[in-house]
Amino acid sequence: MEEKAKRVIKTRLEDLAREANVSKATVSLALNGNPKVAAKTVELITKLAAEHNYTPNSFARRLSKRTSETVSLFMMGKATEYSGWLIPSSWLFYNPIFKGVSLTLSEKHYQFSFEFIDLDGKKRENNIISHAQSSSADGLLILIIDESDYSFLESLDAFLPIITINKKLSDTLSSFEIDNYKGTFDVVNYLATLGHRKIAHIGGPFHAYNAVDRFNGYVASLKEIGVTFREDYVVEGDWNIESGKDGMKTLLNLSEPPTAVFCANDHMAIGAMEAVEEAGLTIPRDISLIGYDDTEMSRVVRPRLSSVSQPLEKLGRMATNEVLRRITAKSAPESKKHVVLPPLLVKRDSCCEPSR
Repeated sequence: MEEKAKRVIKTRLEDLAREANVSKATVSLALNGNPKVAAKTVELITKLAAEHNYTPNSFARRLSKRTSETVSLFMMGKATEYSGWLIPSSWLFYNPIFKGVSLTLSEKHYQFSFEFIDLDGKKRENNIISHAQSSSADGLLILIIDESDYSFLESLDAFLPIITINKKLSDTLSSFEIDNYKGTFDVVNYLATLGHRKIAHIGGPFHAYNAVDRFNGYVASLKEIGVTFREDYVVEGDWNIESGKDGMKTLLNLSEPPTAVFCANDHMAIGAMEAVEEAGLTIPRDISLIGYDDTEMSRVVRPRLSSVSQPLEKLGRMATNEVLRRITAKSAPESKKHVVLPPLLVKRDSCCEPSR
């Protein structure tokens, strides 16, 4: 059976070569997209291949090109510390990125390998280097979510294309991220234009990169619009609904509670809504509320939650296209790409002018 399959492939390849009046090697090069083959010849061979329903063996194609046509995506964190990895709110953030990566690779006929690395420090570095050296992957996509030291990736990028997602690590590694500062500034500025000056923040865990970035954006935005920063208006959450509820209770119990609250994700905002309702207050009449991520729940709760939408699938697609471009180029570019995509504030029904 195996020998028969080989004869079928060989015969069909010879048929294409004979009809195109070229060698079998030229047919193989043309079907593998080798630039040395003339455009007219490629067009003829492609047409004949379609007429014969000829599909080149993908495994043989990879061997001939000395590539695996595989891209690996690494997610890194420690599950016991980064509880956010294990809750639905985090996967609502990551899933669109995965979708963008997976769809783009599928469209380009590449395989997608995924690995979660539950390690810290030097163990993490050794694991990534070991994987890169032993793996057949042609390139790496690395999703950054913390403030760990990833400087070792710079030397690794010299022989394996590496693209970081969600954070720029250095000028020497290409990166794709969302502008957290702009998203946060748009929120604070919008609340200020409504007349709010007592603007509080329920943030994510302060060891998480996005949480720190949004907190820093919140502080800088307050300063930019001339509103005094108050430490008692900042509560640390853990991305989960319950932490948002607890955070809002803390804020409502202050002697001078805020008139508006910005939550670092929608899940915590939903918890905050529950705390407001239990306190006998109404959103937005008594307190305005804004979330982040613009998840489906922000559109179905009542009142509908204002939130910040992020182009996460686009982020995954762009990062994947760049790693594929690097793979095809076969050499590192002189300058790296650093792309920052803008988020969008979606205004719904959860904000209004302050009543006090």
